[in-house]
Amino acid sequence: MIQMDKDLDFKLIGIAKAVKQERFTVPSNQREYSWLAESQVKSFLADISNAIRQPDKSYFLGTIVVTISETGQYEIADGQQRLATTTIFLAAIRDWFRAKGDTDNYKDIETSYLFTYDRKSQDIVPKLKLNVDDNEYFRTVILSANKGGKSDSHKRSNKLIGQAYDYMKNYIESIEKNNRLENAKSILNDWILYLEEKAKIILLIAANAENAFMLFETMNDRGLKTSQVDLVKNRLFQLAGDRLGEAQRLWSSMKSSLESVTDDDEMTLDFLRAVCSIMFGHTTKKDIMSRIRENTLNKTEAIKMLTLLEEFSKDFAAILNPEHPKWNRYSHDVRKSIEVINLFKASQIRPLMLAVATYFNEKNTATSFRKLVSWSVRFIIVGIRGGRLDEGYAKLANNIFKRTIKTDEHLKVESEKIIVNDAQFKTAFETATINTAKQARYFLRALEMTARGEEKPQFIPNDDPVINLEHIMPSSISDEWHQIKQQDIDAYQSRLGNMALLQADVNSNIGNQSFDKKKKVYKNSAFILTNQISDLETWDVDKIDKRQKKMAELAVKTWPL
Repeated sequence: MIQMDKDLDFKLIGIAKAVKQERFTVPSNQREYSWLAESQVKSFLADISNAIRQPDKSYFLGTIVVTISETGQYEIADGQQRLATTTIFLAAIRDWFRAKGDTDNYKDIETSYLFTYDRKSQDIVPKLKLNVDDNEYFRTVILSANKGGKSDSHKRSNKLIGQAYDYMKNYIESIEKNNRLENAKSILNDWILYLEEKAKIILLIAANAENAFMLFETMNDRGLKTSQVDLVKNRLFQLAGDRLGEAQRLWSSMKSSLESVTDDDEMTLDFLRAVCSIMFGHTTKKDIMSRIRENTLNKTEAIKMLTLLEEFSKDFAAILNPEHPKWNRYSHDVRKSIEVINLFKASQIRPLMLAVATYFNEKNTATSFRKLVSWSVRFIIVGIRGGRLDEGYAKLANNIFKRTIKTDEHLKVESEKIIVNDAQFKTAFETATINTAKQARYFLRALEMTARGEEKPQFIPNDDPVINLEHIMPSSISDEWHQIKQQDIDAYQSRLGNMALLQADVNSNIGNQSFDKKKKVYKNSAFILTNQISDLETWDVDKIDKRQKKMAELAVKTWPL
């Protein structure tokens, strides 16, 4: 080990040798295992496989930051994914040797890399201990040669550990399949030797947690998505002090709520942004940590923040899932509103949706969510994105949190500064282009319901027939459409006025057929807006413009303020 100063030491070492020589612990304030088998794990093995073809050259796996605990173990501040994945791979190789009856190799891997004898406790203990959410699964299902643990865990991180192991097991079996048994044994031992001697890491040993977190924040190369979530967790757990167990339970409950609807790590970041926007005003993703730091200065504030996060997470899961049990006692309009908003993947509106869901009563929530559907459609059609939306929604959400907005009527009044009025919406709708088929079908179905005089046309209908989206003017010039110019096709083909709905039970495969032939199909359509097209003699850009202007008049009624 090279001594640098009293606060920081480092050594260059093979990753498997580090596992062999030391004991590592993932502290409770660190995140769970998160590598995906088909991406990070696959890349990890591929990179080592490529590097091992030049066994004389080293391969650098990056920096791992640790602190030294009171018991003398290394506590990982950054790098657990690489250490855990390496250990899982060594366990998979151990299991392969055991299955082949090779006791010497099996025992050597187990005692060198997976377990060690602790003289204090007089017990055999793992060389790597993961955090509280993962360790039991990791120890009993992966590290134990007897595989005595339950492998049906519902925790996302546990599943990822199991998937990583299964991927590696299959990888090892492919080595055996492509080589004779003795050659496979030699290849796997070469892998272990390479991981020990040539797959290098820089092990940075910080004197204390503060130095480690500083290094983690400045050196972390996994990007905004990971670092922000981890740093928030680190901050709150550090401040929790002797209430760490309570903090840990609150964080785990929050994660469980979010994972009940999605296992996407990006959603945790989106959730934190929404909560910060509600509590503190407009917050971008890169500002999340600074917001948390400014507003949690001691143990009490950290626990309060974690309590709020845990409470908000349940409602956040609900606004992502129209079938969530929370909505059982609400008007069915709430579920239909969520269904439409989720169709548009309108993440910018989530702080406001979350505030409404948390603080409004059932009646006001239903009314407000219907408004949010209209707002979302109007913003999409007009093409307003970015700062205006983020800041506007955040301000409304913050005012609900501060209780200056208490009802749907208050919300309507305060929203007038940001919403798109009827005149703006109608003008934009007259030339709207929609490139996503799913969204185009929704727009056309909603307009159809308005044309029929049906109630609540802005909601997706309960019936689910197979409906084809027909482009009247085709996507390319053909003999049947020789009168159309290519520039007209480029400009008008995806205009809503050039689209129609056709039920799948009719002859809707009409592609590039002439307009005269298409008209016969349109005439038999049960959709009013499609049937009306058959009254026209020709189809060109002028007809598209006129049809879409009529659609714009319907749109104002379909998505009212």
